[in-house]
Amino acid sequence: MNLLAFADIRTTLELPEVSPDIVLLLGDIPSKMVSRIDKKYDCRKLGVLGNHCHPSNFSDTSIINMHNHIMTFDGITFGGFEGSPHYKERPYGQHTESEAQAFSDQLSRTPVDILMTHSNPAYGDMDLDNAHRGFKAFTDIILYQQISHYFHGHLHDPFEKQFGKVYVHSVYPFKWIPNLEIPTQKGNEIYETT
Repeated sequence: MNLLAFADIRTTLELPEVSPDIVLLLGDIPSKMVSRIDKKYDCRKLGVLGNHCHPSNFSDTSIINMHNHIMTFDGITFGGFEGSPHYKERPYGQHTESEAQAFSDQLSRTPVDILMTHSNPAYGDMDLDNAHRGFKAFTDIILYQQISHYFHGHLHDPFEKQFGKVYVHSVYPFKWIPNLEIPTQKGNEIYETT
C-alpha cells in the first residue's frame, strides 16, 4: 500500500506528485489545503481534525472523518481520534484522557492495523508542554503492541520510532511511504464505533 499523510500545514504547501492508495489527514490543515488535497489525489482519504480545526473542516469533501471510528478497507483496519489533550478553554478540538481511554478500550476489542490521531502519545522521553503532552491511553496501545503503525501530527517534528513491532510516525508536514507493509490482513467489513 502506498500511503501519504499530512499534518499541521501552516502555509501553502506544494503537494507531492505521487500516486497514493490512501491519504491520511492528521489535523491542523487549513480548509483550503484540505480541499486541494481532496481534489489532487484520486484515492480513499481518511482524516482526523486537529486542536485548531473547525468541526466543519471536512465538509464538502470526500474525506472520511475517522474520529472515534474503526473501519476496515481492503483488509486493513484503521482507527482514528481527533484533537489534543485539554490545555485551555475551547469549545472543540480537545479531549480528556478518559475520552482517549474509552477509544483505546474500543481498540482492545476491535484491534486496528493503523491508528491515526492528531495528538501524539505521551512520550516519556520528551519534554513537552501541556498542549503537547499527548495521551497516555495511546502510549499504552503502543506498549501492548495492538497496532502495526501509528501516525500522528501535532508536534511539528517529523520522526519515526519503533516500539517492539509498532512503528510510530510523527508527520510534519507530510510523509510519503511507498509499499507500506501491514503484517495482519483482515476481512473487508466496515466497523464503526461511537
